[in-house]
Amino acid sequence: MKTFKEIQASLRETAGELLRAGEVDVFLGYRKTGMPFRTRPAFVRRPEEAGEIVWSSFCANNLAVYLPRLFRSDRGTSGKQAAPPRVGVVVKPCDARCVCMLAQERQIPRGRIVLVGVHCHGVVDRRKAEAALKGAGVLGAGEDDVGNIRAVIDNGSDVTMPRAALLADACLECSDRSAGDVDFTFGDPPPMEKSAGGPRSGQHAVPLEERWARFTTAIGRCIRCNACRQACPQCYCKECFADQTCPRWVGGGDDPSDLAIFHLTRAMHLAGRCTDCGACSAACPAGVDTRLLIREMNRDAEQMYGYRAGVSREGKPLLNEFDMGDPQDFVVEP
Repeated sequence: MKTFKEIQASLRETAGELLRAGEVDVFLGYRKTGMPFRTRPAFVRRPEEAGEIVWSSFCANNLAVYLPRLFRSDRGTSGKQAAPPRVGVVVKPCDARCVCMLAQERQIPRGRIVLVGVHCHGVVDRRKAEAALKGAGVLGAGEDDVGNIRAVIDNGSDVTMPRAALLADACLECSDRSAGDVDFTFGDPPPMEKSAGGPRSGQHAVPLEERWARFTTAIGRCIRCNACRQACPQCYCKECFADQTCPRWVGGGDDPSDLAIFHLTRAMHLAGRCTDCGACSAACPAGVDTRLLIREMNRDAEQMYGYRAGVSREGKPLLNEFDMGDPQDFVVEP
């Protein structure tokens, strides 16, 4: 199996070649940061900068979120429309499906994008890693040769943690970790590319009152910082409903009713569009399970309509299609 260092070397080589040949104007990848269990986005514009690109279990950001912004800012200083940029981007399978959805919704020109896919074995949830260290200060973190996470803590000792115990919840529930519809592919597919998925929230199995109690408890820690919205590639609206003042749909505070309206409306806006990349949950500083409702709608879309967001480049978004054979029970029996 390819190691992370081998995949990293391939990404650096590919980014450098694409930039050197003029096939892309900017390459989006990951680079190191001074904070443990994290990487940060890298916008590489020169071939010699490609050596800064890294690949590890800490590459959790979904870089597709930057694509609509890059293609919106394609006007020159004179205000005239400039040629759209050519962009290369490193994508995990769920990220690649996001790019597919953005192209279907005509937010980005797929022909101007080079997708460099990596077969995914899951990314690490930094909160799980920090919890496993039980509050110890972390001086540095990395991976050993078999992918387990190593951390040097403040007393100078070296702690090794099994990678499988630190995977993000979205990765544990992922049912397709193959690279998907991309232009380049690196790494080896996981042994089970089409698994049955991990644990579900089981919302359908509990009474309605208990569902509401779970939901209000889950969002009760929300501080309305909008980090979930900013991290989500599908939240590309120039003006979010939550920011509108005429009319005002929702207040800007953390009143329980405002929290409920914000999360319920955002979930409905992502119905049939979310690829369950987990970027929203990873970005939340309060630890809110922002996927609670959205993953249930993903489940319903797949069970009722056989639809999974971003799987086919030729497909259409779920809510753009109608078939007389579609189930209608939800209209009269919610």
